[in-house]
Amino acid sequence: MAKWIFIQPHSHHAWEALGIGYLISSLRAAGETDIQFMSGFFDSNEKILTACNKADVVGFGCTSPQIKHAAALASYITAHKVFGGVHPTVLPQIDFADQVVVGEGERAIVEIAKGNRAPIVQCMNVENIDDLPFPDRKTIKQERNVEVAYKENKERIGSIFSSRGCPYDCTICASKSIWTRRVRFRSAANIYEEFQQITKDLRLDFIKFADDTFTLNRTLVEEFCRLKISARDKTPWGANVRANTVDIKLFRLLRKANCREVWMGVESGNDGILKDIKKGITTEQVVKAFSAARAVGIKTRAYMLLGMPNETYETIKQSEALVDRIKPNIVGWSLLSPFPGTAFYEHEKHKDIDWSGFSTYKNPLIRSKELTNEQLTDEQKRLIEKYSKLDSTKPSQESCRTYLKE
Repeated sequence: MAKWIFIQPHSHHAWEALGIGYLISSLRAAGETDIQFMSGFFDSNEKILTACNKADVVGFGCTSPQIKHAAALASYITAHKVFGGVHPTVLPQIDFADQVVVGEGERAIVEIAKGNRAPIVQCMNVENIDDLPFPDRKTIKQERNVEVAYKENKERIGSIFSSRGCPYDCTICASKSIWTRRVRFRSAANIYEEFQQITKDLRLDFIKFADDTFTLNRTLVEEFCRLKISARDKTPWGANVRANTVDIKLFRLLRKANCREVWMGVESGNDGILKDIKKGITTEQVVKAFSAARAVGIKTRAYMLLGMPNETYETIKQSEALVDRIKPNIVGWSLLSPFPGTAFYEHEKHKDIDWSGFSTYKNPLIRSKELTNEQLTDEQKRLIEKYSKLDSTKPSQESCRTYLKE
């Protein structure tokens, strides 16, 4: 029996490791028992490398900002190294990896456990994701994440996925690289079973749905809400929703099921820019969605994005005016990053970029046709300062947008 160690390299985000939790559960279901997890967010390099000394297989789950740390660790590891995640899926030619998993990883990691040593392993996606065992939150030590959330928010917070995939084709997002644009949904009963389990096991005060968009399947959402209501389950929760998938009737049901917050990718107050990035929404839909959420007492967060190619001072003013109109409880102002997997990535231009210096609020590269990086950064700082005094009860943790730009 092989000894496995999974590593979540350090970055500014993506540190809950639910994806790796799914891989570990799948390995355990296949008979593997000797599995450990190390996190660059919590564990020192020395501790990680010491643990890897006795490993047979070391798996890395990497976004683009994490690849530099992963490469540094890999240079000291002699065990068989397997890389997966968004960055390896988009750019699978990785010199310091023995194998790369492209796309969804549960079937691929089991194939590797059975002896598959192909340089690139890509398997069919799991069709019925109810068949997947719940993420192994004990092995990935999610209690540590919960404790961090408590220190920051005075609430014990955990996450859950209800689906995989997104039907939209936003140019700013790389989600489709892993999940494709074909959406697979879990059943409401399966989702609620995990919801109840993690509430109990981790003693959670709040649960985040980490899907790109929770409200893609209205019937499923309604069924989940009714299950929660009928069980008299009072645990509050929040989710990413899209302005074109919600209305006041749905928000009333969400509120009755104790949905406390919704988070929407607004991006821009200029309809031309929304069309350019293939967002699939209009500013009027945004206004209606925020108004409906506010009317039923659900807190809102608006994700705004600066730096699209046609961004000007005028379009930024339009975004500012839209935020003033929709009155979110909290707003985040990000800068567009041309991560691998987005439409803005150009291999020859960006192949040597150190992505570890990029985060939701830091980007030394982007500029629009009219505005320099310095001008965009100055506008971002101005807007962050202007809206910093919104509702002091900030929604669960810093951001709930999953891989917006990677």
